[in-house]
Amino acid sequence: VAMVDREKRPGGVLKQCVHNGFGLHRMKAELTGPEYAAQEEQAVIDAGVVCEYGVSVLHIDDEGAGKLVVGTRFGAELFLHAKAVVLATGSRERGLGALGIAGARPSGVYTAGCAQNFMNLQGLVPGATAVVLGSGDIGLIMARRMSLSGIKVLGVYEIMPFSSGLRRNIVQCLDDFGIPLHLSRTVVRLEGETRLQAVVVADVDPATRRPIEGTEERIPCDTLVLSCGLIPENEVAKTAGVALSPITGGAIVDERLATSTPGIFACGNALHVHDLADFASEEGERAGASAAAFARGEVQGGSASTDEAPIEVVAGEGVRYVVPQMISHDAEGAVMLSFRVSDVIEGVRFEVRKSEDAGAGEVLARARDVVAVPAEMRRMKVDAESLAGCSRIVVSAVSGLSARRAPAVEGGAR
Repeated sequence: VAMVDREKRPGGVLKQCVHNGFGLHRMKAELTGPEYAAQEEQAVIDAGVVCEYGVSVLHIDDEGAGKLVVGTRFGAELFLHAKAVVLATGSRERGLGALGIAGARPSGVYTAGCAQNFMNLQGLVPGATAVVLGSGDIGLIMARRMSLSGIKVLGVYEIMPFSSGLRRNIVQCLDDFGIPLHLSRTVVRLEGETRLQAVVVADVDPATRRPIEGTEERIPCDTLVLSCGLIPENEVAKTAGVALSPITGGAIVDERLATSTPGIFACGNALHVHDLADFASEEGERAGASAAAFARGEVQGGSASTDEAPIEVVAGEGVRYVVPQMISHDAEGAVMLSFRVSDVIEGVRFEVRKSEDAGAGEVLARARDVVAVPAEMRRMKVDAESLAGCSRIVVSAVSGLSARRAPAVEGGAR
């Protein structure tokens, strides 16, 4: 087993996440990002994994009996021959160019991850007065981090009528520091040529998400931090012919996290965006076990390699997406379904139900909760034996009653 990473050290974004809150589910301890990464790194070392750092993978080619991973390191080509490949390439931030904000392109505009790198790894302060656009978890955490460093954070502006960050981060990062959160408001224009001087914000129509004319407000500041979502990084997956979901941006997989290309598996934020590192790590273990079984010849092909059509997993009412998107008929044990709701739902009732030609079928799993929000990924398990003779299952989330009396579905920290 070999692990190939583009950076000089393992851990990804965890290296710069100096705040605590990691490891609560997986390690039963509250750790900082570097502490969490160090424990995972030590586990990799103890397992005898060969680690190759500073390698940029260019493409993955089919060798017939295996895969050829082609990369570069220090200007030299690197070739790795493997029977199976796990894609754990993570995600990238949505930058200013993708947002269509009017104005010049002055300095002082950073993604939240870039500002976090400056402050936590390089000891640099990005500015004196800041506005945060988007309420993702890293944006909320950076609002607190900048406030602790003496930067005046004027507010967090979110285009949606609800926050896209975990509730615990809203409380700990904004409420506790007196930082206002403005929902259904966004930045429409930047002012400044060489350095940012001000941003213009406006109210947004909740239905169309378009700025409402006449509601503009100018806010003087020298720093704008963008926390406008993550996009799964799958450029390498495309070179291997992996089919991608238009909703998640990640690969289409089955319950083994096998992609449409035999021998290639996907996990973590490269598959779909996670709230918690603990859940991404668990998914990585599942993908690794599946890749090992494929390399040993215990299972064959990818998610679309068999003649028999797999069981389709469909996002029903109130659900934006579900991963995995299909389940093979030979699946065993409990199948984990990860999904997000499409809107805020109070008194929510979750159901996983068989879908018959004549209409709704047997309920396979059910749970309730007080409220569900799109910012929190939810997880439910389905017994594979209960799927016998089934061709499709539907995951739905609807408003119900007596949510407080029933067990809550597994989800983000509350």
